[in-house]
Amino acid sequence: MEQLRFDTVVHLAGEQAVPNYMAIKLSEAHTHILLTTKETKLQFNRLRDVFSDGRELRHVEVPATDYSGVRACLSAIGDLEGRRIGVNVTGGTKIMFAGVLDWCRERGYVPFYVDTQLRKIYFFGNNPVTIDLPPVFETVSEFCVLAGYKIGKIGERPTMFLSPGRRSLLRDFWKHRDRVRRNIADFAKAADHRYKGQRRPPDAFYDAEDGLERLSNGPCPCLFERWRQEFPGNENWQDAARFGGGGWFEEWLAMRFMDSRQSDHFIDFQRGLSLQFVNAAGDKDAQEIDLAYTDGYVLTLIECKAGRVFQEYVQKLENLRRQIGGAMGRGILCAINYQEEGDILVQRIRAGDVSLVTGNALETLPEHIVGLRSRHCYQDVLDYDS
Repeated sequence: MEQLRFDTVVHLAGEQAVPNYMAIKLSEAHTHILLTTKETKLQFNRLRDVFSDGRELRHVEVPATDYSGVRACLSAIGDLEGRRIGVNVTGGTKIMFAGVLDWCRERGYVPFYVDTQLRKIYFFGNNPVTIDLPPVFETVSEFCVLAGYKIGKIGERPTMFLSPGRRSLLRDFWKHRDRVRRNIADFAKAADHRYKGQRRPPDAFYDAEDGLERLSNGPCPCLFERWRQEFPGNENWQDAARFGGGGWFEEWLAMRFMDSRQSDHFIDFQRGLSLQFVNAAGDKDAQEIDLAYTDGYVLTLIECKAGRVFQEYVQKLENLRRQIGGAMGRGILCAINYQEEGDILVQRIRAGDVSLVTGNALETLPEHIVGLRSRHCYQDVLDYDS
């Protein structure tokens, strides 16, 4: 991009690393200097860890609320190398912004602002110009590393090339979801890590299979037959337990996304991304994200619940959305049914900053996901005015 061809770029570091990351990645400059405060130095450390492609990243600490102090720190930098110097003023405090803007006027540097919401880059100065912000993020993992998480396991990219038998089983489970979910608890018990490595399934697994067989003898013909075709015998009983314990719902929703007209909209789509965060005290926090995708600008996290939905699930999704997705990140809680919690859960959603999608609305979620709004509950249809 011609407008972003700089020899050196100075960045104001804010609470969010995303605007700085975008500017560094899009710019062709070799040298990047981040102006940080004591509170935002962490962002520099994370950006330095992300960029290991030979770019030079360094930082200068400036006072957050002292104009004279900001100007003194800028003067100490001296003359910057190169004929064209850019200054990314997206982050920082108002005092930092004022000091840096005056510095740009005096030195003839080019200030610019990255608007992540409108997806524009504004260049100030004698020749103001506005350009479209192109897609920047290539993977979901980039957001996670910027937030300080380590990738435990890269999520798998769902494929549209599922076998006909698998697709039929997923459609059966969805069609009869209210009956199938009665067996979730037994499958979940069988999938417990205590039984990992056992050749023979625990009794809970047989109880759950018996429940599926009874459904086939009644209102859900062919369901158990298709189950047996996908999970013959007990050789892969642990995979079967994870599927029956709720994994089918994630897989069904991923299939809907991959089959939708919006599939080209997803630059990266992952299922089962495993993360680990280690804080300054050495405490570890492991997280697994059911579904996540990025369109190159924004991270969307999707939590899938086939069983009961508790308020702590909402809290977990809100925290991950803020920590990893940042100000523009989105969180969507998808639930087959939430009637056990009822109005309490709806009130919790409306007091928070994620969306709840449940019931028949899930069938058209991929086509309408861009229009979802936080604090809204979508049930039978995706009614954006509800």
